[in-house]
Amino acid sequence: MLDIAFFVAYIGLVLGIGRYWSKRIRSAEDFHLCGRDLGKLPASLSLAATEFSGSGLIGGAGLVYAIGLSGIFWNYAAIPAYILLGILVAPRLRRLRITTIPEYIGTRFGVNTQRLTAVLEIVESVAFVAVQILVSAFLLSALFPVTVTQASLIVTAAFAIYTMMGGLWAVVWTDALQYVVLMAGIIIAVILALKAVGGVDGLHTSLPVEYFSFTQLGLWTPLAWGALALYSYGVDQAYMQRALAAKDPETARFAYLFTAGNYVVFGACVALLGLAAAVLIPGLENENQAVPELVAQVLPEGVRALVITAIIAATMSTSSSFLAAASSLAVQDLYEPMFGQGAGEDRQIFHSRVITAALATTSLGISLVFPGVVSLVIFATLVAPAAIFIPFILSIFWDKTPAHAGFWAILVSAIAGCTSQLFWYEQIEGWLGAIHPLFVAPLAALAVILPAAFFSRSE
Repeated sequence: MLDIAFFVAYIGLVLGIGRYWSKRIRSAEDFHLCGRDLGKLPASLSLAATEFSGSGLIGGAGLVYAIGLSGIFWNYAAIPAYILLGILVAPRLRRLRITTIPEYIGTRFGVNTQRLTAVLEIVESVAFVAVQILVSAFLLSALFPVTVTQASLIVTAAFAIYTMMGGLWAVVWTDALQYVVLMAGIIIAVILALKAVGGVDGLHTSLPVEYFSFTQLGLWTPLAWGALALYSYGVDQAYMQRALAAKDPETARFAYLFTAGNYVVFGACVALLGLAAAVLIPGLENENQAVPELVAQVLPEGVRALVITAIIAATMSTSSSFLAAASSLAVQDLYEPMFGQGAGEDRQIFHSRVITAALATTSLGISLVFPGVVSLVIFATLVAPAAIFIPFILSIFWDKTPAHAGFWAILVSAIAGCTSQLFWYEQIEGWLGAIHPLFVAPLAALAVILPAAFFSRSE
């Protein structure tokens, strides 16, 4: 009963935050970008909470459970990406005073490219929200007397409602709360799990030596995950929205570097939970159940309530951020330019809330169809960030990027990335098969842009 009471109280609290900010939304810019007045503390905590997702926790621990410490790279691959983007990209974007990433792309490559980019990012955001719903449903159904479908409905309703009410302001401040709950819960869980296995020495004596190798995945997979992180955090509206909403460029930089530093602790905690689960509950058919089963079987009731809520907090913070991002893209880059010209602020806010509800419903439907966690994340990433990254980065740092090449580079690379994920990687042997699908999309973009730049210069 204590577990349920704690969880219900938490849901009530985040809905209360949404209600509070709903009364303070005065414009579309307030709803989508916090009025561009986001300070260092909320920006940093919100970005970190968005990044420390349910898939990072459940999927990351599951990989460590299955193959050992090599699985830590599922999370640690993100650290270099956050450092690079915090130094080089986030401050530059804040100076532009744009609302969305596709908006900037549109200024460089035209309105059709802007719309294509927005559609791809919406697809990716909706898929990623579905991943988080799926993760939370696994957990709730394992620990509470509810089905996966019922659990999905509960969590989706909660984060969708507070996002609809308070926009990005509600998302940011619920993220800040969720960051505190998540980090407290996961650290306590690690302490108790290590105590149950006899500490770090107990891990070493109970597990095979290969579990402590960092080479189980080889070279290409960690590099691909690092590329995935760089693509996603560099061009994804859900992450860059904090930079765009920041009070100034320095705030944008600080939020990214703060998250990079926090990843060291988060990734280590996730890995330790995976190793502890491998000792305490071996033989699970689905490695993604490692953390839920560890929580259910090892932790005492009071602590279990905190950890359950912490994991749900991880999924909800990421879900609401991607939902807010998808809403911004749909409204600012598609609906308003095409159908909402001249609409007042109240009307724009209403459109934003309706579209947010529709996107949340779509994600819920997808979550009930796709059972995978890591695979769905990778596929979703191929749809948008991997395709957009090269044109986007070149447009910032290389002024010779031809405007007419942007649309075709993004379209071709998206098709190439998805095709490679679906058909190529498992079918082609030799060195071609060693090229991870996550590298295919940017290579395809370069294959379009570089010849276009050469011939444009020649002309």
